[in-house]
Parts: sequence; structure tokens; C-alpha cells
Amino acid sequence: MTRDDDFRVRPGRIRPASGPSVDTALRQVRVAVARAGGPSQHGVGKGGARPSTFGRGRAALIRSVHVGGCRSVIVKARVVRRSAGGLAAHIGYLQRDGVTRDGEAGRLFDARSDMIDASSFATRAQDDRHHFRFIVSPEDAAELADLRAYTRDLMADVQRDLGAPLDWVAVDHWNTAHPHIHIILRGRLDDGADLVISRDYISRGFRARAEALAELELGPPSPRERAAALMRDAEAPGWTRLDRALERLADSEGHVDLRPAKGPGDLFGAQALVHRLRALERLGLTDPAGPGRWRLENGLGERLRRIAQETEVAGRLAAAVEARGLVRAPEQWATSALSDVLVGRVLARGQDDELRGTGFAVIDGLDGRVHHITLADAGAPEPRVDAIVRASPPSRGAHPMTVTVSDLGLTSQITARGATWLDRRALDPNPLPEAGGFAGEVAVARQARIDHLVAEGLAERRGVGLRFAPGLLETLKAREVAAVAERVRNETGLVFRPTAEGDAVSGVYRKRLDLASGRFAMIDDGTGFCLVPWRPPLERNLGRSVSGLAGARGEIEWRPPRALGR
Repeated sequence: MTRDDDFRVRPGRIRPASGPSVDTALRQVRVAVARAGGPSQHGVGKGGARPSTFGRGRAALIRSVHVGGCRSVIVKARVVRRSAGGLAAHIGYLQRDGVTRDGEAGRLFDARSDMIDASSFATRAQDDRHHFRFIVSPEDAAELADLRAYTRDLMADVQRDLGAPLDWVAVDHWNTAHPHIHIILRGRLDDGADLVISRDYISRGFRARAEALAELELGPPSPRERAAALMRDAEAPGWTRLDRALERLADSEGHVDLRPAKGPGDLFGAQALVHRLRALERLGLTDPAGPGRWRLENGLGERLRRIAQETEVAGRLAAAVEARGLVRAPEQWATSALSDVLVGRVLARGQDDELRGTGFAVIDGLDGRVHHITLADAGAPEPRVDAIVRASPPSRGAHPMTVTVSDLGLTSQITARGATWLDRRALDPNPLPEAGGFAGEVAVARQARIDHLVAEGLAERRGVGLRFAPGLLETLKAREVAAVAERVRNETGLVFRPTAEGDAVSGVYRKRLDLASGRFAMIDDGTGFCLVPWRPPLERNLGRSVSGLAGARGEIEWRPPRALGR
């Protein structure tokens, strides 16, 4: 027999027969706006952002929020200016493998169908001035009966609020600890007008709708659930609903008064607010100002978001190091942005910001530290895990520039046929930094590579000295290219035609070959082929005819330049 207080009725998935009623009491409206994160009666508060009066949804912000809603839903939003290629790439990334409950590829759905053609939606949106991206993450998403049905109900409510038919697609993701939905909304209406949505509705009203639907299905959280959620927020490293409440309670100088006679009652839980203030005090973000009173530091939100980001970066570094079985002390973790050129091995890659489509890479550097860098495109194939890369601080834009130095991992280079990065390190008169970590691994691998070259007759030990064969790198490269050319000849039946300085090169660019000696492009002229140094602009011409002139060191001057993106 279970205890009576363990029994709880869940109302299940329900929808109202008609639209939500409008609260007419002024008090209820004020509470609704507060629940949606709106401004208090005392002005704009410390956040500094005044209410928006422009765009659809401003009135709905006040009338549509659910007064009793306590189910938390995180909503992230971004407005993206015209970028047809970027939209198609983003949709493709959202549909990648491993995001569903069963580890399958994501599938687009909309208001009517579970099987949506991504290219059709991208084509419809290609001339739109902008589009909206939303990530909706209900705190209790795993308890919702059907995330897709929940999304359809949410977008139906949003459509009623905005007073116009909406064209949207979505993907549900289950590949993180918190299941969530990605929604892409076109920025153009049926009549050809641009869809403009109030900033307040995007930041508050949308979330209030999502929270109301979660509560409609699951019911209000029990006191135990509510207390547990608030206490999690009280210790969280980032920005939380408790911080939103504190900013609304703060006066113009940042003072928060939680003395019993002045406190907020149980709006967000006075005990949780005090707990949160003490946690912020430990972080140096609040100062005690007397019994039951605190003063919030300026820029609280930005500082909390920075702390959360640093915490997440540290977690990524720790996970990457642990997964590879490496020993790297936390003192060797570089959590700040890249400030100097870095050479190292890619330990891991992942998603940084799903809304923006950015990624991250963890790099084990020659400087003895493990670094975290952001990537402009999480779906880009490079840099590959285990590749040796050179990363430079951003000169333009927000992301470092990465160049792959070697596609081969360190171990594979020891016995590789071609001219490897380890060979270039062996020939480099400048010693490696005595930094331990990856530099120590490189020193061991370099010595093993030298032993291999000695066995191959390409290096000779003389006492404590070492002599490499003249033209070592060119010899190794030529040997590898010849072996690969023979393999391609056997596969295709085409004749291999080596190139020399001044030779004209023309044909169809068939594929890229990643060798120990670098990257090469296969150019097919119909009866024969050549292997020439590859460079990034060539990839735009995959399967197309290209032409150029071979230079002294084997490089190709491609023509016409515009076809190769020069």
C-alpha cells in the first residue's frame, strides 16, 4: 500500500475546446506579465531593455500568458537575415544522424505532416528577407506524451496570437539530457509581406505560451517538484528564473529586500531566492547590505552567462581528455579565447550553439595545454578528430581560423609511406617546447618515425648525430603519389600522367585524396589523370571541368580564377 501523498493524478494530454480566455482583472494581467518575464511596475529595471511596441504579438503578450503556469520552458530565439544556403545547411544539420530517441536521423515535421521535404521548405524561404529560429526546451519534456503534438499546439497558439498563417517546420531532438524542439519559421506571410514579431513576444510571450501548454498537459508541479526545480536553479552556474525574479525585485540601485515584511511571499519561493543570493555572493556577484538585504552587481546577467559558458567549456575539456584516456591536469585547460597561434591534435568535436549552428573543437596543443575553440559551422567536415591542425585567433569574425596540417593521426604517421608532419618536425632545427602533454607524445612519435626512416635507408645515425637522405620530403612524397596513382589506375583504367613545371592541366575534378604528404586533387581528362596539390576553392568545382598551369613546386595556377573562387 502506497502512502496517500505519493498518489498523483496526471490529467494527460488535453487541449481546450476554444482559445484561452482573457483575464480581465488588472491584478491577474500584472501577474501574467510578471510570469512571462515582463517589466515590473517600477520601470524598466536593471535589465535596461524597454518594452517593445513594434511588431505582431505585443497585445498577445499580456492577454495570452497562463496565470497559473509554473512548468518551466526555456525558449531561445534568433532572427537570421537572408541566407538561402545557410538555411538549407542548418536544416541539414538539424536532420543529422543520432538525434532521435532511437539514434536515427532527425525528420522534419510541420502543422500537418510528419514527413516534410526539407528542400521544398528551403526553396519557399530562399527569397525571404529573414527567418526565425527557435529552440523550445520544456523542463519536463520527457513527461510530455508527444513532443510533435505539443509543438503543433504551440505554433497554433502563436499563429492565433500573431493573427496570420505561419509557415514553419520543426525537428525534435533527443540527443541531450534535455529533449527539445528546433522550430524554423519563415519571415514572409502569404500576402508577401515580411513577418515582424514584437521583441517582447519573442522573448516572453512565446515562452509563456509554451509553459501554459506544458502545464495544461501535465498539471501544475507538485510542491516537491517545484521546490526541487527552484533549488536546482539556486545552485545553477548560469542565468535562471530566480535571477529574473531578483532583477525585477531590485530597486534602481540594485538593492533586493527579502525581509519577511518586504519579501515577495511565495511568488518564486523566498527560501530559494535567499539560497540563490548566497550562491551569487560566493561568486562575488552580490554583496550583503544588512539582514535580509543584498545588492546585485552591475551586469549580473552577462557575468552569469560568462560563468556558465566557462563551466560548459571546462566540462567539454574534461570529457575530451577523459574519453581519450589522457592525463591533463585542470591547470592545463585553457578555457579562455585563443590569443596566439596554436598547433595541436583535435581530441573532440561537438555542438556549441544549436541556434546559430556553431560547433567547437578541443585541441591538445604543443604548448602543453588543452584548448577549446569555436567553429563557424558545426556541420563542416573539418577539422577532423585526430588531425593535426593550426588554429589562429580570429582576425575577422568571431571564430578562430583552422588549417589542417596533417589528416593523419600521430600514430599513423610513424610508418606512413609519404612525407608526414613528423618528418617536417624531424627536419625542423627548432626543438619542440618542453611542455609535456601532446608535445611529449610528439617527441616519442618523432623518435619512432626516425627509427622507421633509418630502417628504410632514408636516414643514418652517426654517433650521436643524425643524417637524413637529401631531398627526403620530395622522395617520400613522390613514392606515395606513385603508389596512389597505381591504385587509381587499377580502379579506373586511366593512364597516370605526372605533371612538370609549365605543363597545362585540364580535365574534370573527380575527387580529393588525403595522403600523408598532403591533399591531392584527381583531374580526369577522359583518357588519363593527374594528381595535383588540392586547395579549398577546387571543392566548388567537384565534377566540373577545370584548367590551369603547373608551377615550379607542383602547385597549379588555376584558370579562370572566378570559377575557383579566387
